[in-house]
Amino acid sequence: MKLSKITLILIISIYLIKSTVSISEIPNIGIGSKDEVSKDALMQKVYYSIRSDNKQCSTPHCGGYFIKKLNSIEGTEDSQEIYISEMMTSNPLLNSTMINQLKQIQQQQQQQQLNMIIQPPFTLVVSGDITPSHSNDGLYHCLHLTDILHVMSIPIEDLEINKKKQTIKPQEQYYFIKPSPYKCNGILTDCPAYVVMKANTHEIEFLQSYVESYTTSIPMLDQHWLNSRLVSENSDVSAMVKGYIVGEKLTISYIFLNTIDPPTKCKPPQVKRCENLKPNQIPVFTRTIDRCVVFTECIERGPCHFGVPSCTQGYHPSVIQVAPKGCRRYYCDPDFLPIISQLQIN
Repeated sequence: MKLSKITLILIISIYLIKSTVSISEIPNIGIGSKDEVSKDALMQKVYYSIRSDNKQCSTPHCGGYFIKKLNSIEGTEDSQEIYISEMMTSNPLLNSTMINQLKQIQQQQQQQQLNMIIQPPFTLVVSGDITPSHSNDGLYHCLHLTDILHVMSIPIEDLEINKKKQTIKPQEQYYFIKPSPYKCNGILTDCPAYVVMKANTHEIEFLQSYVESYTTSIPMLDQHWLNSRLVSENSDVSAMVKGYIVGEKLTISYIFLNTIDPPTKCKPPQVKRCENLKPNQIPVFTRTIDRCVVFTECIERGPCHFGVPSCTQGYHPSVIQVAPKGCRRYYCDPDFLPIISQLQIN
């Protein structure tokens, strides 16, 4: 059957459109917009680095904390440190003891760096509202905490290897990553996969990809869980990253995790008494993206390797029995996060 000239012209036109149209040329062709991103809860908060005040004098004049706004421009008012004499929080899930133990954490950080574990100049990032202190006639500042984020450790040799690969390295900034709000159709050729939000600003960028070295540097890291924190619709669990953007690619050097993880308490797994079904039956489990342990089924035990691996410094082990043989599977979770569940391994 012969095609008419009109049909051929239409086919050629559609092909040319698909070959040449990009999202930068037709920014409104998708469903979604930058306005949706700018309303995200992460864009409404203010994030600070924090370090302890080690001067030796009576409180509240000394012994508090210094905070500094992230992504601030040096020499501006925002880049100046603010002295905090006290902190408060109304969230019972927030582990504020991390702040109280900051001096100890900083000492541990120095020891870790000597033991080939590297971290950025500060370990914690906090968000909250600054008000006059409730004591001392408001002469000092009080920080009402809403979030605490903790950096994930990474071996120094892996970071040095990545640095050697870089020829020109732009200045690193702090970002959050979200799935792109654009729902693209077949006409677009370079629809962005992600949108990054620069902390403490209203700046966003659309990207095609990101890279990080944690998944290759930290053995037995739960990649399913980590990916769900790096790119999440849920702002309560979104990780902050430090890195730089070249073209449409974000290169990540450090990951800061929200310390309220999981955001809701895991339920204890409902384990059946497998030995009542058949001889040599044992329970097996899986982990959700929140690291919660879930019973799946009873299976017959198979041959397993009983070696016990060790985790990289800065991480602690978690173990469950998994299908198909009921062998132990080990995970290495950041040691500042709670251990979700300790199961009785058969």
